[in-house]
Amino acid sequence: MMIIQALREADTPQEIYRLLTAYVRGTRLIDELKRVPRHLSALPLSDRDDIKARINGLFSELGSASRRLDDECRITIKEALHVFSEGLKRLVWLDRTRGDDLEVRSNPRPGFDQIAGR
Repeated sequence: MMIIQALREADTPQEIYRLLTAYVRGTRLIDELKRVPRHLSALPLSDRDDIKARINGLFSELGSASRRLDDECRITIKEALHVFSEGLKRLVWLDRTRGDDLEVRSNPRPGFDQIAGR
């Protein structure tokens, strides 16, 4: 997915928010995402806590879609979870390396272990 690669290579939080906003605008048109509560696809995105709340809400909706055996909705939600999680992961990475542009550019795709401080 091109959006994932763009998020992994984003150099600023503003770029990440723009990419996530573009993703939400694009997917809002998809019928499956209309089944998800409006607050999960509402704009604007405000901050990291907003993204975390959306991820938590999407996990809840994924469980509901799974119980309904709604594969189309489940696939759409899993994609959204992947995109929002990648954006959040990159935001955390940028926060931890703020002021050290060289390190951010030399590792455009941090792994979970690096972000979690392992």
